[in-house]
Amino acid sequence: MGNILDVKLINTPSPFLINDRAFVPLGLLYVAGMARHLGHKIAILDLLGNPNYMDALDGVRGDVFGLAATTPQYPVAVAIKNKLKAQNPGAKFVIGGSHVTLKPQVGIDDGFDVVMTGEGENAIKIILTQLSETGECDRLIQAPYTEDLDTIPYPARDLIDIKSYGYEFEHGHKATTIMTSRGCPWNCAFCTKDIFGKTLRFRSPENVVGEVQEVIDKFGIHDFLFLDDVMTLKRDRIEKLLSLLEPLKINWRCYSRVDTLDKDLLIKMKRAGCMEIGCGVESGSQQILDNVNKKTTVEQNTKIALLCKEVGIVFNAFIMIGLPGESYETVLETRRWFEEVLPEKFGYNIFSPYVGTDIYMHPERYDLQLYDMPDEKSWVKGRKGEYNVFVSTKDLSREEILRLHKENFEYFVQLTGWHKNWVDPNAKKAEGAKN
Repeated sequence: MGNILDVKLINTPSPFLINDRAFVPLGLLYVAGMARHLGHKIAILDLLGNPNYMDALDGVRGDVFGLAATTPQYPVAVAIKNKLKAQNPGAKFVIGGSHVTLKPQVGIDDGFDVVMTGEGENAIKIILTQLSETGECDRLIQAPYTEDLDTIPYPARDLIDIKSYGYEFEHGHKATTIMTSRGCPWNCAFCTKDIFGKTLRFRSPENVVGEVQEVIDKFGIHDFLFLDDVMTLKRDRIEKLLSLLEPLKINWRCYSRVDTLDKDLLIKMKRAGCMEIGCGVESGSQQILDNVNKKTTVEQNTKIALLCKEVGIVFNAFIMIGLPGESYETVLETRRWFEEVLPEKFGYNIFSPYVGTDIYMHPERYDLQLYDMPDEKSWVKGRKGEYNVFVSTKDLSREEILRLHKENFEYFVQLTGWHKNWVDPNAKKAEGAKN
């Protein structure tokens, strides 16, 4: 090994979010874990939740600065880089994350010394090896994917105040994040595979449970949010994992697809501590589902949502408005589906045409007009009253999509009594006091 480097990783703020400390920066922690495994001095500058985050950069020194950014975070990342570079003219500045993975030349043009794409752990290994041995590094690092995920060091959770983060469950406990697999085999037109690729890679159940046990032992956390695109893809593996998780008596939420679930599996998931499943319902219109190549049916969405209620697992329905072919009739179909199923939780978002998706790459194939979307406005879920629309269909203008989104969102809140991002938490307390 060459020189030991002083590496500072920056947790880029998301000022557009209602709460940017809901999710632990798992990708950054994986990169930190690999950097530390290589023997370098590693620290994380956690700027989330700090309205004066630029002031927190004063006097920060290091040999290598690493930032990661989604598209709406990217302008913030550039501003942070500019300030730190003025203070550290001899340091190297590295940018990774989904935005530059999809548009690497942008990172180079904006003055980052190195742009990393591909698997983050492999990319940082290449970068730090080159810098420690020669002091220089290739401008663009396209790292290969790791076939055996069990070989990757666990995320360096001790480098942040992990208990200040968390997705809050209904029982008041905060859940921390974990991933058991990478990749997704489906080809939904609104999604991109350029981050983890289409090849599915799985951690062994034993490796996953080892990480869960480490989090319990080190931090006293017993609540988890599994971030796999579809946790229930491989039936024999998920059943083995469930059997190992059950004795740990943890609570958890995951993401899945309705066509990978059935009553038997839901019962086993419930026994192993599953409290909530988030599924991409997308629309109550079969035509919309077919338009975006979802490969699921409205009937499947209804069946699994009702089975979750029967088993005692919260079904969190993720729905969008503004997908190709959206019309007043398809919006009404989604509304009727919601009225019929009444999911306990929901996410209702306006579709955004991200770079790398089939819709973005081939708009001529879809009934959808795309409009310029500034990076800083390209978020999906944010504060009430700040939503933007960057698509229209032949039946619905941008203004109509925005109006229908607001109208239906408020109606869904009334039907379910749930949406902490839109409902004043004190309102229910006041109502309870009157009753």
